[in-house]
Amino acid sequence: MASGRFDKLAGKVRPGTYVNFESTKVGTVGVGERGIVVIPFIGHSYGPAKEFITITNAAPDAARAKLGFSVFDDNQNMLLVREALKEAATVIVYITASGTTAKGTGGGLTAEAVYGGLRGNDLAYSVVANPLGGFDVTVTLGGVTVGFYEGMKTAAEVIAMNNPYIKFAASGDALTAVAGVNLTGATATENTNSDVTDFLDAVEGVKFNALCFPVSDETLKTAFVSKIKYLRENVGKCVVGVAADLDADYEGITNVTNSVIVGDKELTKEQATAWAAGASAGASNVQSNTYKTYEGATGIVGVKTHEQAVAAIKNGEFFFSVSEEGNVIVEYDINSLVTVPAGKDASYKKNRVIRVFDTFSESLQLNFPPNKYPNNTTGWNIMEGVGRSILKAFEDAGAIKNVDYEADFVVDREASTGDQTFFNVGLEPVDSAEKLYFTVATR
Repeated sequence: MASGRFDKLAGKVRPGTYVNFESTKVGTVGVGERGIVVIPFIGHSYGPAKEFITITNAAPDAARAKLGFSVFDDNQNMLLVREALKEAATVIVYITASGTTAKGTGGGLTAEAVYGGLRGNDLAYSVVANPLGGFDVTVTLGGVTVGFYEGMKTAAEVIAMNNPYIKFAASGDALTAVAGVNLTGATATENTNSDVTDFLDAVEGVKFNALCFPVSDETLKTAFVSKIKYLRENVGKCVVGVAADLDADYEGITNVTNSVIVGDKELTKEQATAWAAGASAGASNVQSNTYKTYEGATGIVGVKTHEQAVAAIKNGEFFFSVSEEGNVIVEYDINSLVTVPAGKDASYKKNRVIRVFDTFSESLQLNFPPNKYPNNTTGWNIMEGVGRSILKAFEDAGAIKNVDYEADFVVDREASTGDQTFFNVGLEPVDSAEKLYFTVATR
């Protein structure tokens, strides 16, 4: 469905649901499910290239055969998934490029890794005579059994097992015992910038809330910002991006500027974007991540002094501090917006406020698809009723306040004609109490 911003005078060509947000403050110029993070796997050593793979908190290792690793393994990309899943419900990964496949022969079988990449060289299999007849075929990855097939009498039986790591074929007339065959010859493929931009293009077709972009290359970060702006403003996807050291000056980009220690490992700022993206995706429109504890973090890499923290906040930076209790926390849940453009106000710097706007926009898209209502008085009355129900749901949840149901969702009856319907909507988001000022009178 087409969506995005609209110009009232120019209109739109495609049928769709178009949403503009404008601040009306003087002196200043149903909600979709959340919790989905997308992460590109750059330089990953195994798996299907240019394919989206879903990993859930409920079954984090369900995609192990495609990724070549457990989520809990010591691997740079698995670390990203682990950190994101601390707060997100779902992580969708995309392997930007893969290498050639590992191969081996022995025991009456030829074997080839299902996917390319150096991890394939850690695959092995053995064929051992079973005392009761036939052969037991064992497949291992890094010494861990990932397939065991008992009493196989022919190569065809082994092939029919469809091991998710190794594709078997017959190499002779019958199975024969072999102590172990190590697959070899797998190579890596050098990732190029075009592989990463392919990911940015492909992500347009994926439903998600936050895009973790653990990349330091400035050219790619520029492309990343352009893609997030395009998705938000032209496609109508209510998504945000999270990157490190990126002064994007945009409400849809969170700029992470320091990192944490998890266990005995110092994370880079790029790696810390995974947790930040998970926290952003996992937070509802009535939650702020200010002072949120980073689970498992024991220290900070790049501690900011008071003066540095003040400057960082003014610069739209998302960073970690230590609380009075000694916990590693988010200092302030803000995005990278610094220069407030006409039509917006300072509240757009707050990520909780952006989540209110984004979830409201998603509710409008869900409840007002094209061709559902007639564009006449009857349809307008129905649409106003639906819209006011949405306002009530948001007010009841604590996401918005000061709702005037008669005035805050109105069809512009004079402007609405033909197949075009215009709405005037008022929305005042609720922020969190994050700066508390007390005046104490002593007596």
